[in-house]
Amino acid sequence: MSKALAMDKTTGPGPSRPADDAPIIRARNLHKTYIMGSARINVLTGASVDISAGELVAIMGASGSGKSTLLHILGALDIPERGEVRYRNVEIFSGGASLRDRLRTETFGFVFQFYHLLPELNVLENVLLPAMVASSILGWPGRKKAARAAARELIDDFGLTPRIRHRPNQLSGGERQRVALARALVNRPKVLYADEPTGNLDARTGQEILELLERLNDAGQTIVMVTHDRTVAARAHRTLNLREGKLHKTAGEKQID
Repeated sequence: MSKALAMDKTTGPGPSRPADDAPIIRARNLHKTYIMGSARINVLTGASVDISAGELVAIMGASGSGKSTLLHILGALDIPERGEVRYRNVEIFSGGASLRDRLRTETFGFVFQFYHLLPELNVLENVLLPAMVASSILGWPGRKKAARAAARELIDDFGLTPRIRHRPNQLSGGERQRVALARALVNRPKVLYADEPTGNLDARTGQEILELLERLNDAGQTIVMVTHDRTVAARAHRTLNLREGKLHKTAGEKQID
């Protein structure tokens, strides 16, 4: 296993060998409402969840149930109307925009159904983007060499070295998603959030992405994955169901307090 896939073990090993009892992510009583014309849509109505370091957790739910909204709130991409999210006991919405910005660039990684690669940049440049964003203008020259080495190692791990100078329109869907995954990992995030990571791929390519996620998780990466596909969710350590704005355990559909 390369250094790139040997994730930072300070987050702890997998769920069968927990480092401590404190979850890496703890969300409580999350509420979120959207107004669409005259309609008021209550997407989250008290969702709560604990994520342990090293887990691979799947969140399922019907289309429009709020899975992506929940994931965005857990990853500080969106803000709840009520409730709290703690990363290692730090409440992520109490420190203002600067704390959330830092968490998004240094602590959380994101992979989406649609790859969101910049079309004018090649594979290496797309993977390097989060490292550049996390650096100041003055700090980037000193960090550039190490960041490029980390990006190249991920690109090699994901079988993309022959494509390193290619732009997104020259890549297959699976290759684009691997680039997006390498980009999400270049800053060595403690938590990787994956929103329907196989939803835009054919079955075989989706299987390859799932195997890659499992390999990352085996190396210690904490992953929270949203999916509507039960076969995808079956690969996780546990599956939670989002229904009527709350999370339920798979067995017996008991609400999580």
